[in-house]
Amino acid sequence: MLGKILVTGGGFAGFWAAVAARRVAGPKADVRLVSREPVLEVRPRLYEAHPETLGVPLLPLLDKVGVTFVRGEAVGLDTSAAAVTLSSGECLTYDRLVVATGSRMRRPPVTGADAAFCVDTQPEAIAFDRRLSEIARQVATPTIAVVGAGFTGIELALELRDRLVAHGAHGAAERLRIVLIDRAETVGHELGSGPRAEIEAALAAAGVELCLGVTVQALAADRVTFDDDSRLAADAVVLATGMAAAPFAAQVPGARDKLGRVVVDTALRAPAAREVFVAGDAASADTGDGHQTLQSCQHANQLGRVAGENAARDLLGMPTVSYTQLRYVTCLDLGRSGAVITDGWERRVEKTGSAGRAVKRLVNTQIIYPPTDVSAEALLARSSIDLAERARRVDAPNAGRDPATGNAA
Repeated sequence: MLGKILVTGGGFAGFWAAVAARRVAGPKADVRLVSREPVLEVRPRLYEAHPETLGVPLLPLLDKVGVTFVRGEAVGLDTSAAAVTLSSGECLTYDRLVVATGSRMRRPPVTGADAAFCVDTQPEAIAFDRRLSEIARQVATPTIAVVGAGFTGIELALELRDRLVAHGAHGAAERLRIVLIDRAETVGHELGSGPRAEIEAALAAAGVELCLGVTVQALAADRVTFDDDSRLAADAVVLATGMAAAPFAAQVPGARDKLGRVVVDTALRAPAAREVFVAGDAASADTGDGHQTLQSCQHANQLGRVAGENAARDLLGMPTVSYTQLRYVTCLDLGRSGAVITDGWERRVEKTGSAGRAVKRLVNTQIIYPPTDVSAEALLARSSIDLAERARRVDAPNAGRDPATGNAA
């Protein structure tokens, strides 16, 4: 055996990195994946009802391809010693490391921010769902404030009425007051003007109140206070205030972007730590056309595949391959108004309404999931980064996405 490949993080990028590393290295390397729990959280769906169901057990998949799972949280990195320390105090050495520790929601730096709910992780989404259950049972005319009118905030706001319906509160669902708050003057500011008309129409149809161009001064479990000292009382306050790289990425030597992501080269290597590759929400990479990757599973799936492949190639003395991901698709759930599907970085609208919803459902319920009913050989093959095949499979942008592409919301 030539050495050890260690992957930190069990999300989309970490999972595919481990599988790709095993495919390339075969029996020549010990491949291990470290994560707090042996569950891949289907994070793009945590705005939906029943968040307790939105996880994929990893052990059967990792066992199938011969990847060892190590339960723990990576908290320390010593690149000179090629060692990762876990919160338990255990120390794991490596010959090649893939950092795929993901991102965390950035709570605003205001008093009381920790008291608000969010749907950033499965446990946090479950806690919010429990509060929705309480509201459904106890409050006849509820108010929910969503702070952050970006991708997640829009999807969550437009799902809230049906979330209460799922808890049996049909009357309260229709009387629900939903207030969507953001300091930007427009909703979905980072999504650009392409889908904005569809987003605004969906919010209006759903009766979502917009509170834009405002600054939040303080938060509490039951209110939002603005910088003019006005207050909004609420039965729940939930944050959707954007993401930054999780803290472990800060220990990787080298440059970082404004989101705390490690700036990597075309092989996804950390230039200041040659044995370290970085993937997913922890990596700032050029997609191959001058655009930077986004913190989404759309990019994380392919980043993981390439980082895992290159970690194994480098260990085996093989040339690395360059990461590219030229296709960019946006799939935004608009609740009862369907969904809007856009293509390209300029976000040209391709599908809306029920047709858009069909694509979004396909992405959310099938495409982003690792295949659980295939052989070890087929699962390993899904970690391939054959770009020619990849390009062929995304030739029809409106027909959905093949699991190998990683294109998802």
